[in-house]
Amino acid sequence: MKERSLGFLLLLFTLGNVSTRSITSLEAPPGCYWNKNNDETTGTTNNSIETLKCDVRILRNAGEIIGNLSSIQIESIENFSIECNAGLFFESQFDDKNNDLFTPLKQLKSLIIERCKIRYVPGGVFATGTNLRKLILHTGNGEWSSMSLEFNRDAFQGLINLRELDIGNNNIWSLPNELFCPIKNLIKLNLTRNKLQDISSLDLTNLSQSKDKLCTPNLETLDLSDNDFSALPDRSFSGLKSLTVLMLQDNDIRHVGDDALIGLTILKQLNISSNNLVALPPELFSQTRELRELILSNNSLAVLAPGLLDPLEQLRVLDMSNNELTSRWINRDTFAKLQHLIILDLSFNSLTKIDGFVFKGLHSLQALHLEHNNIDTLAEGCFNTLRNLHSLTLSHNKITKFDPHHSMGLESIAQLFLDSNHLRALHRHAFINISNLQDLSLSGNDLIDIPIAIKELTNLKTLDLGNNKISRITNESFNGLNELYGLRLVDNKLENITRDCFSSLPALQVLNLASNSIRHVEQSAFINNPVLRAVRLDDNELTEIRGVFTTLSSLAWLNVSDNKLLWFDYSHLPSSLEWLDIHSNQISELGNYYMVHSSLKIKMLDASYNNILEINDANIPDGVEKLFLNNNRIHNVASGTFLRKTNLEKVVLYGNDIKYIDITALGIQEVPKEREIPEFYIGDNPIVCDCKMEWLPKINELSLLRQHPRVMDLDAVQCQMIHERATPRRPLLSLQSKDFLCRYQAHCFALCHCCDFDACDCEMTCPDNCSCYHDHSWSSNVVDCSNGGYETVPDRIPMDATEIYLDGNNLGDLGSHVFIGKRRLEVLFLNNSEITALHNRTFNGAPSLRILHLEGNTLRELRGFEFDQLEQLSELYLDHNAIAMVGNTTFNKMKSLKILRLDSNRIVDFRPWEALAGAGAGARVALEGNAWNCECSNTAKLRSWLASHDGDSEKMYCQDGTETLAQALRRCGDLSTVATINRGIAAESPVMGGNYVPLLAGALVAIIVVCLVIALAFAFRQDMRLWLHAKYGVRVGKIVTPLDDERDRLYDGYIIYNERDQDFVSGCLSAELEQSGLTLCLHYRDLPHSRGYETLPTAAAAARRIVLVFSPIFITNEWQHPEFRAALRCALENIRASSRRRRIVLLMASEAPRNDPELHLLLQTCEVIVWGDKRFWEKLRFAMPDPADKRRDGKIINRGDRCVSGGVVGGIRIPARYTAAPSQPGDLWTKPNGILVAPVHHHAPTPTPTQSTYVSSASSRTEDEDSGAEHHQHHGGYSALHTANGRPASLSSRGSHLYSTIPEPPLPQGPLPINPRTYFV
Repeated sequence: MKERSLGFLLLLFTLGNVSTRSITSLEAPPGCYWNKNNDETTGTTNNSIETLKCDVRILRNAGEIIGNLSSIQIESIENFSIECNAGLFFESQFDDKNNDLFTPLKQLKSLIIERCKIRYVPGGVFATGTNLRKLILHTGNGEWSSMSLEFNRDAFQGLINLRELDIGNNNIWSLPNELFCPIKNLIKLNLTRNKLQDISSLDLTNLSQSKDKLCTPNLETLDLSDNDFSALPDRSFSGLKSLTVLMLQDNDIRHVGDDALIGLTILKQLNISSNNLVALPPELFSQTRELRELILSNNSLAVLAPGLLDPLEQLRVLDMSNNELTSRWINRDTFAKLQHLIILDLSFNSLTKIDGFVFKGLHSLQALHLEHNNIDTLAEGCFNTLRNLHSLTLSHNKITKFDPHHSMGLESIAQLFLDSNHLRALHRHAFINISNLQDLSLSGNDLIDIPIAIKELTNLKTLDLGNNKISRITNESFNGLNELYGLRLVDNKLENITRDCFSSLPALQVLNLASNSIRHVEQSAFINNPVLRAVRLDDNELTEIRGVFTTLSSLAWLNVSDNKLLWFDYSHLPSSLEWLDIHSNQISELGNYYMVHSSLKIKMLDASYNNILEINDANIPDGVEKLFLNNNRIHNVASGTFLRKTNLEKVVLYGNDIKYIDITALGIQEVPKEREIPEFYIGDNPIVCDCKMEWLPKINELSLLRQHPRVMDLDAVQCQMIHERATPRRPLLSLQSKDFLCRYQAHCFALCHCCDFDACDCEMTCPDNCSCYHDHSWSSNVVDCSNGGYETVPDRIPMDATEIYLDGNNLGDLGSHVFIGKRRLEVLFLNNSEITALHNRTFNGAPSLRILHLEGNTLRELRGFEFDQLEQLSELYLDHNAIAMVGNTTFNKMKSLKILRLDSNRIVDFRPWEALAGAGAGARVALEGNAWNCECSNTAKLRSWLASHDGDSEKMYCQDGTETLAQALRRCGDLSTVATINRGIAAESPVMGGNYVPLLAGALVAIIVVCLVIALAFAFRQDMRLWLHAKYGVRVGKIVTPLDDERDRLYDGYIIYNERDQDFVSGCLSAELEQSGLTLCLHYRDLPHSRGYETLPTAAAAARRIVLVFSPIFITNEWQHPEFRAALRCALENIRASSRRRRIVLLMASEAPRNDPELHLLLQTCEVIVWGDKRFWEKLRFAMPDPADKRRDGKIINRGDRCVSGGVVGGIRIPARYTAAPSQPGDLWTKPNGILVAPVHHHAPTPTPTQSTYVSSASSRTEDEDSGAEHHQHHGGYSALHTANGRPASLSSRGSHLYSTIPEPPLPQGPLPINPRTYFV
């Protein structure tokens, strides 16, 4: 029996848990969610309800949601909220033929419809909502003035249990009669924010209704605010016997009938504020005797009828502020019957005096507001009967004296506000009757001394004496105020603060001495104020604060801004300080002599508008959160300044003199993911954007690593450009990498070994009288020799120059080959240099030239061959010369031409439709200012050409000078003719006759076979590529012919790795590739160690492939170094995105870290080969370029050995050194720390790759050879020598490169040379 009882109780407990389960455990439909909100009016006893909220486009979509609900969901929904899309205008509507939208929701008690643009509510649309208790319909139609809401008379039919109806903010202009009659149990009705104009149209009276047929007999709250009512007629609400709250504010009510409130016998709250009432009927409140709160503010009441307020004996709150009432109508009878009044507000009226009996009988009054009147007279004992008054506000009047008899009867007062009056002095016993006063305000008067009367206020907590004329404080000024904790003395005439000034205020916590003339504060002036927490001394004349605040162990807030402080040190501040404002002083350094920055608790520091010159880690407290250093003279931010500021949120550095800032100066500790990255502001600084500042535009990309801040005003940073010819100031975000330049005089690259000799092409030497600039990666090299006094083109212009400025010189006749070897030259300025002629080879050797300026010279003719080598030219400026003749072939090869200026010359006969036929399409051509041959034979084509190129014939003049070209065109008319070409149409003839079925069947079979072959080839495309390349040397799906930008590179591959992986890379990886004929550069074998990562961009640019060996030791060392990443990033920026997968090979010998976004980006955009893959070597050879000798004959020798044990190269036996590659990556780790190791090592030396020898073509060839003869035959001996010695000969095929190789002396036949000599001249 006990067991059965126990089981039964357990069952009841389980069922109870199931029944009380939250409905939010049910899955919400798509576009909906469950939301908790407080239940206000449904009548339930639950403290909270759960509402299903759905966001829809139009109301019809809600029906689709309801139709897809399960039966369990339907039974669970008691509160339903629909919100339509408010972004665009989508009109919604109820279906007046089918009113079953909410029929399935049988348990629905609350329905909210928001922002659905509805024009009409049909009858019976809510008829099935018999359980509905709350209905809110906010269409927001007021946002569209032309759209209003109308109701059918039976719109609310069936809502017999509805308690609350809110149809506000719907742009309703009128309502049908008896609209609310079906809602017999309605308690609360909200009609606010509509356009209703006539209250009588609401049918709220009982004139035409019997007592049993009242529409809303139970209505308690009616809100009609913010409509357009202009009057309250008699008996407007007589049918609302149960009404307790009536809101009529924000209308345009000008007239109120005598019996307007008849029938509202239990009304408790009435608000008629913000209307246009001038007067009220005397009997208006005769039946509203239960009224508790009456708001009449913001009207124009100037008259109060006698006895108007007498029936309101139960009134508690009366607000008559912001009217035009005078003392004539506020008299002894006005409030005589309001014995229960607690709050009376008469502020912002026109009262001039307070009579002795005005407030007689208001024994319950606790707050009296009389501010902003014109009161100048207070009668004796005028507040005598206000025994319970707690707060009296008399501010902003014209009171000149306040004597003891004025405070008689105010024994309970706690707050007295007498600010902004005309008090010059106070009677010494003025406050003798109000000794319990706690808050006193006397600011804005004419007080000269601190009133003696305040000594009697022993319970005073706050005292405001600001905005007076007080000039001194004695040691007795505040005697007796032992409980004062707030003192305001702002804007007085104080000059000195001594130790005795506030010695009698032991409880003082807040002291405001701002805007005085204080020049000196005595040390330990606040020693007797141990609990002082906030001090304001701003806007004074202080020059020093040393020792003033040291003893204040509770001080948390200090403002000494707008003074004349010259010196500052943190050691003179208490460690408790959290908020410090020292802006607008003359401080030159944030001193920290005793290095206390780590113990300070300062969270906000404002040191803006000072003379601070530099900042470092010690100048800023470690706990700072917000730092303002703007508008100083800071020119240096030291490295690591913010590294230990772990709570940093905001740093403002704009408006300083910062020209250079290192990226390490903005480094911060890694920010946890739950905290926001700090925000920095650095705009309005004269930042010099040289090559060291290239990182600045990308600083916000580094913030992804959460070790750098987010610079919020990069768009406001204006750069000072280092190149004088550039725009002096340019927006930072408009700059590209090539715009960040540094000046140089001479530079020698790491791979250049001829810098100690003359005629070294890879040495960068700036010519005399010139300025030279380069970017971080030397991809931009600007040589500015403008106005340098040159008569010929300087000989020592660096070969790698990308921009050359030679304008303003006297160059005369430009001979051939003056720019030979300038293969990277893109911009050339030769304007205003007295150039008289160009030769056919003047620009030979500068194939990359894009912009050429030749304007302002004395050129007389262009024969047609001057620009043959400039196929990439896009802008050509030839204006303001003396050109009379232009050859028809002059511009033929300029396929990319966009701008051509030939204006202001002497051209007579020029046919642009012929001469520019081969130029770029859509090029902008300027031809104005020439003397044209205006014969009519050319006008038709010239008119057509001008129309298609937007030419202005009004600015072009004929040769005779009497008419413009436009006039000549009109004179000649349109002479164009249209040619008709007859086209013959070939007659159709049958291809074949008879039966087509066999032919179609055969074609179908052939198509199926071809598709199958293509599908198989596509499925196994990678294996086929590798097999074809390994077997026959054929590349499928890859570029076979080397690209132009790779033909002349020194190395086939550049391998980057960790130095501790040297054995694996040189012993296994590079040996295998070099023996197949590739020329490799190994970072730690072939480059100088002393240069660090400086050589990485240059070496990468000299190689056709870049191989990165990602071993575990490489990932934990090089990859984590910012210098290495910066160098690698610089090298990658010079590689086009489209070529990155072909140029960069990642050899992965370790799993990539998951939290490294930069590495994962490389893995996505570059070629990836994993060590230990099944076909590792085939994939690696396929990713590498073909050896030079194999590229010539188009074949690849398939080497089956990998890390071979022995082999023969060029007839010479290679000692056995290597074993086969392991089949699994785990076999690599034969040494600790994840170092890659070649499995077997002997004592044979590692073969060294061939190093090419460079010489300038300009110095090795004559002009005749350049113009015709090929020079690659000079290297036959070099190629044969290297082939005979078994060394790669990949460089021997590069005879067409600007730099040519010099053959080494013949070597004796024998073993491979270990360190071949290399010559540079």
